[in-house]
Amino acid sequence: MLGTTPATPRPPTRCGLTSRTCAKFGAWCEARGLVAFPATGETVAYYLTDHAGTLAISTLRRRLAAISEAHKAGRHANPTTDPAVRIVWDGIRRRHGRAPEAKEAAVTEVVAALVAPLGDRLLDVRDRAILLIGFAGAFRRSELSALDVDDVVETGEGLRITLGRSKTDQEAEGHTVGITYGSNPPTCPVRAWRAWLECSGIEDGAAFRRLSHGRVTAERLAGDGIARMVKRRAEAAGYTPELFSGHSLRSGFATTAARAGVAEHRIMRQGRWKTTQAMRGYIQEGELFVDNPSAKLGL
Repeated sequence: MLGTTPATPRPPTRCGLTSRTCAKFGAWCEARGLVAFPATGETVAYYLTDHAGTLAISTLRRRLAAISEAHKAGRHANPTTDPAVRIVWDGIRRRHGRAPEAKEAAVTEVVAALVAPLGDRLLDVRDRAILLIGFAGAFRRSELSALDVDDVVETGEGLRITLGRSKTDQEAEGHTVGITYGSNPPTCPVRAWRAWLECSGIEDGAAFRRLSHGRVTAERLAGDGIARMVKRRAEAAGYTPELFSGHSLRSGFATTAARAGVAEHRIMRQGRWKTTQAMRGYIQEGELFVDNPSAKLGL
């Protein structure tokens, strides 16, 4: 079921869009003398078969979506809807599919535990600001990495943070996120940001930066670095680091807000979610034990 006969070689053509995913598909086709744009269903089925078991199902799904969008944009027939592709794709999912590993949602009590051991060292001050702002603003790690000092303005009510292009903002219209003062100084994101500015001495450029030998560098802290920091702080607080990721802050925000009864449209606005379905995917686990019927069974 997973095998298919390679398409007849033709002069190679690169994918019609310049995305990284399409570039990979185009390079794969070129190496085999196949046409990438417009591609045939047979070519796409062969591509899936060649990568089955070596790439995650989620990765292959994203690549199929990118190939599909490229052909739609070029007004070509969509090869991903070809029956041969569907047969191969269904077989790959049955054979190699597995449930995604659940990550821990860093809810309020978890975030408080992560920042509790942090002191006045430069590294601690930076990490405290990232953790608290990331949680309160429901930020992706890429958004935190991309922040500049000028994007964050302290007002009488809290922080006003302006985001440029993000995952759900493909038109680069930007978003403005408000973060209020916390009632507890040790976990207040506004105070944490102010402390980071004062301690680091930065006035412009990247908001969160790499440190070297206890000093601030000009190099922006990458999203991967933020994810590793979250794991490191989780382990120091007594949690299993493998259960945490840079995504934990964002899912923790949604879960905590839902538990507190915040209206869905307000959660969506803060987290920049476009649909309720996408947003609810973050809070489903958080609501698992809220008004759970098993509590009414008299056990």
